[in-house]
Amino acid sequence: MLKQAEVPAISKAIDGLYVMNDNDRLKELARMREKAMHDRASELEEAILTGEERGIAKGMERGIAKGRAEGIADLLARMAADGVPEEIIRKYL
Repeated sequence: MLKQAEVPAISKAIDGLYVMNDNDRLKELARMREKAMHDRASELEEAILTGEERGIAKGMERGIAKGRAEGIADLLARMAADGVPEEIIRKYL
């Protein structure tokens, strides 16, 4: 039934499948190609996730640093407002 296809390109593809099906070496090459494509897709997915994780970690580091800087600035402002001498503030910086 498949052999009766009237479209030349389809007939040629079907013939190729019959040849490949009968040839163990071609089957192995097709299997290896499929595995390589699967491995590459897995590598790309892992790289994307790894990049995303790196981005999250970097964002957290920046947020923590910003929070610390804001906390220190707030502390210095409160110390100055409470009359702590500037030389004492500098000593603890």
